[in-house]
Amino acid sequence: MKARGSSVRQKDVSAEVRLILDRYPRPVELTDGTKVTLRALLPSDAPRLVRLFADIPHEELRNLNDDVSNPTIVRRWCQNINYDRVLPIVAEHEGRLVADATLHRRAIGPTRHIGRFRAYVREEYRRRGLGTALLHEVLTLGRALGLQQLAVELYEDQEAFKNALLRSGFSEAGRIPVYERVVLVRSL
Repeated sequence: MKARGSSVRQKDVSAEVRLILDRYPRPVELTDGTKVTLRALLPSDAPRLVRLFADIPHEELRNLNDDVSNPTIVRRWCQNINYDRVLPIVAEHEGRLVADATLHRRAIGPTRHIGRFRAYVREEYRRRGLGTALLHEVLTLGRALGLQQLAVELYEDQEAFKNALLRSGFSEAGRIPVYERVVLVRSL
C-alpha cells in the first residue's frame, strides 16, 4: 500500500492486516457530492494529523482518551503505528486530513473478539455522511479481522452521537456512572 511517497512496511504487518490494507486508498462520496479518500494512516502523515487536531475544541478532547491537541503525542502515534493493535483510517480531502477513525483490538484475552471504535471528524465535514462512512468502514474492517462485536464508549451527554450509533444497529450494553460513560455494542 502506498500513499504520498511512504508505504506500510509489509514485514511489520500481519498477513490478515496486509490484505485489508490492500483495499486502500478508497474514494468515498459524501452526501453533498464532496469526494474524500479513505486510507490507512502512515508515519509520513504526522504533520497533517497534527493539523487535523490542532484546533480541536476542548470539550471534544475528552472523547479521544489522549490529548491530541499535543503535537508530541500525535507525532508519537505516527512514529509507532502498530496496525495489528490499532488500525487508523483517515479521510483526506484536497491533500488535507479531515477525519480520523480507529479500530482498536487485542490479540489475546477475553476481549480479543471485541473491537473498539473511536473517531473524530472536523466540524465542517460533519452532517455530510463522513462519520457514517467511517463507521461502516470500521465495521467492514472488524468483520474482515474476525471480530464478533464493535464497542463504543461515550459520555452520557453525547446524545446526538449515541442516537446515531443506535440507528446504526448498536445497543446499550452498560453504563459506568462514576465516569458518566455509556458503552454501546454492535454484533458484527
